[in-house]
Amino acid sequence: MQENTFKNMTGSGQVFAGGGTLQGMYVNSTSSGTVKLWNSLTATGDVIFNTITPAIGYHNLGNVQATYGVYASIANTLDVTFFIKATNL
Repeated sequence: MQENTFKNMTGSGQVFAGGGTLQGMYVNSTSSGTVKLWNSLTATGDVIFNTITPAIGYHNLGNVQATYGVYASIANTLDVTFFIKATNL
């Protein structure tokens, strides 16, 4: 069963591990912050979204299906909340 949840992050790390859906993200604050999202447990492998500089506000990420999990590489100042539907919570 998949459960809707969220994860707030200010630095690089796993958004979730295992299969699931990346629904969107809300950028709470930023100062030239960037994010790169991977279908992986680390910053290697398949890139979901290459480096982007998001504005403050909600961003629909298109319900991307991730097989291995999602890893976020965050640079500079970025406070972001990811909305996910994960199978391994």
